[in-house]
Amino acid sequence: MKNLRSIRFGILSMFILTVCGSIGNESQIEEQEKKNHTESVSQKDSSISSVEEKHLVDNNKEISVDNATIIETQASFVVKYENARELVDDSEIAVEGVVVSTENYVHIDKETAQGYPYTKLTFKINQVLNGDPSLEGSEILILEEGGYITAEQDGMDEKFPDLTEEELKETYLITLNGHKPSSKGDEMVAFLNGYGKSETDFKTDFDYYSFIGAYQAKFDYDKKSSKYMRPAENFDVMLKQARTKADKSFVEEEVEVEEGINEEVTKLVNEAR
Repeated sequence: MKNLRSIRFGILSMFILTVCGSIGNESQIEEQEKKNHTESVSQKDSSISSVEEKHLVDNNKEISVDNATIIETQASFVVKYENARELVDDSEIAVEGVVVSTENYVHIDKETAQGYPYTKLTFKINQVLNGDPSLEGSEILILEEGGYITAEQDGMDEKFPDLTEEELKETYLITLNGHKPSSKGDEMVAFLNGYGKSETDFKTDFDYYSFIGAYQAKFDYDKKSSKYMRPAENFDVMLKQARTKADKSFVEEEVEVEEGINEEVTKLVNEAR
């Protein structure tokens, strides 16, 4: 296992994204920004419980994700969404529904043989909040950034020819800014664009949608508050770590933005009922 540390950082460096609001944007962040923000979190994934989730299929290949190492990547957003209107205007459809099932999907770049992990969601649309009303009640496929990938799929066999078969089967869960991909049963609001809306979209043997700004465009239903809330930073920790009034003020402004957009999206759903 002497090469696993190199593998982890190889995968990490290849998956750092600049998110522009559509799937497939793998442009790299400047070197200094990588040094400042890149962080690898090596821990065992304790969220996997069902047999279906433990054996995810990619290209007719079964991948065991028991004890997968989590690697946290950092994304720099070119477009930052701060209100629901911006999300509606930039998306093809805005829908509310539930994740029926998930499947691992690794896109292999033909030119570089580099793999990029995604999670393929089968999503049942309960309500169309904006866009084609005929989609209500139907199921669509969504490709979400982040997911499981093996060292072999990442092209590590080319970079490290002396890796063993066991090392090449090492599986990693790639998360975006610490946020894991969606799971079966998740209720959410999603702001989506279909394939072909961006020059960076890649072809697959199935039609798919993608979140317009990664996790900025997904709002999970919170039963406790009865609100739809998107993944956010740990603001309590950030406030404790704030060293200056300016830092504290910045965090408080971010909290206000998140609370505001969550309220707007929840209102959007309630008005559509």
